[in-house]
Amino acid sequence: MDYDALNEEDLRTAERQLNRPLRGQVLLAARCPHGVVEVIATSPLLTDGTPFPTLFWLSCPLLQRAVSRLESGDFRKILRRKLREQPGFAEKLQKAEREYALEREGWAEEMGRRDEVRECFSGRDGLAGTAAGGLKCLHAHLAHFLAGGNNPVGEEVAGELAGMQESECKGDCGPYLREE
Repeated sequence: MDYDALNEEDLRTAERQLNRPLRGQVLLAARCPHGVVEVIATSPLLTDGTPFPTLFWLSCPLLQRAVSRLESGDFRKILRRKLREQPGFAEKLQKAEREYALEREGWAEEMGRRDEVRECFSGRDGLAGTAAGGLKCLHAHLAHFLAGGNNPVGEEVAGELAGMQESECKGDCGPYLREE
């Protein structure tokens, strides 16, 4: 695990992007091309002991919306077909899932709670606490990829969205925030 602490501005930005206070130990996993936080890493157990399966959280509101559009279209079907028809792609996803699980266990080890985390996520070996090979949440796959993971699904999503942040955003998340 090699992530940075959130400075005060990053903390305020991430909370504003997600429209909620951050919980647990949260670190900076990636910045967008404008230098703004775009992915946060969250500890596998929150302060109160609640399991938190999503290590990497996509906080960039522009990317959140774009990925939601991909999810509501046929992009997951395309990826599922690729998993079936291209064994190398499926193998890369399995490797990414193993690395994700090891990352979660490493963080849990630092917390002195590895066995507890292992038990919590037993049988949920995919990304973000899903079943292995799951494509339920493309946001989680993209966040993992942007945080430096060798995630082939996240890489495909990133390819679909290539250049979007540079062309559509000026580094101010305000226009893309959810109104709630």
